[in-house]
Amino acid sequence: MSQDKQTILFLASWYPTPHNKNHGIFIRNHALALSKFTPVIVVYAYSTDTTVEFKITKNKQGNFEEWLLEYPKSTAPLISFFIKYLRFKKAYKLLLLELIKDNISVKAIQLNVIFPAALALPIFKDHYKVPYTIVEHWSGYLPEDGNYKSGIVKDATAKAIKGASKIYYVSEKQKQAMLGHGLTGNFELLYNVVDTDLFKENKSAKAKRPLLLHVSSLVEREKNISGTLRIIQKLQASNYDFDLLVIGGNTETVSHYTNEAKKLQLTNTTFVGERTPAQVATYMQQAHALILFSNYEGMPVVVLEALACGLPVFASKVGQLPNLITNYLGKLVDIGDEKALENNLKEFLDGKIKFSSEKMISFISENASQEIVGKKLADFYTVACS
Repeated sequence: MSQDKQTILFLASWYPTPHNKNHGIFIRNHALALSKFTPVIVVYAYSTDTTVEFKITKNKQGNFEEWLLEYPKSTAPLISFFIKYLRFKKAYKLLLLELIKDNISVKAIQLNVIFPAALALPIFKDHYKVPYTIVEHWSGYLPEDGNYKSGIVKDATAKAIKGASKIYYVSEKQKQAMLGHGLTGNFELLYNVVDTDLFKENKSAKAKRPLLLHVSSLVEREKNISGTLRIIQKLQASNYDFDLLVIGGNTETVSHYTNEAKKLQLTNTTFVGERTPAQVATYMQQAHALILFSNYEGMPVVVLEALACGLPVFASKVGQLPNLITNYLGKLVDIGDEKALENNLKEFLDGKIKFSSEKMISFISENASQEIVGKKLADFYTVACS
């Protein structure tokens, strides 16, 4: 990377790795968007069972670089926490030394998901002495999630928030929940990013039979897959002619829900497991609508990607969706209201409700494209670091 330009350093709590290719992919998307305007380096350390050393892998794509450090996972149960922490800190110290060795000039730091990366933030902040921002995606502050309770998490979060020049949030509910926990600061909404060169409408690719799509991690507590399958069962029993394709989940969850679908005697539902973004985009171009019947969310990237492909969204009133999905873009129901979602899907399959794919695509272009989001971040850093 050219050293005559200062770099924005991304410090991430979640990030895609060879072992988990979709984990925190929205953070990578933000980095790629910002790199259209200024150099970006992402540093991320993660532990695995497959390594016995601290090993750095670097990937470069124009102004964008990612430095991934893989280190050995602790297998000592009694003192596991302390070993995990020591190895975590060592990993990020090694990443800092690598930055220093390569003579990287850092303009600002962006902390992406506060915990646990906030534990490594002082390592970089104390050396570079530059301002830092936060982009928070975590839903743990929400009462529906309820995971903001650990003393370590609360302490690290409060310290990180206190010193941040800006805290970007991804849903109004998330912001209000953070304020409710006494976390105050310079808040601003930030859209997740859609690669509109990849996620775009292709009317000629549409499946002949109505195809409904669900894309998620298949985590029941959050995504309410069981509720979705019950709705599909009721639609099938009412003789509606359509298919449901479910993307995401690991081998265990895919197997579990495949069995659940069999118990419900669903003949039109297919689980395909994890897919690459390019494969997801292809499925979206074939589909007719996206279903996301979640119990809680932030700003689901999959919803933005679906809209970019001209897909209406049928979802719960979660996260930022009540402020995002208008009647031109989809239909929302109360959390857990299976009857309301069933009725909305019936109307859609009957052709009684129509949506504007042009307005969907325009909405994404104006709010969530790489150019729009990347420039927003770049403009802030230009002013804050001048």
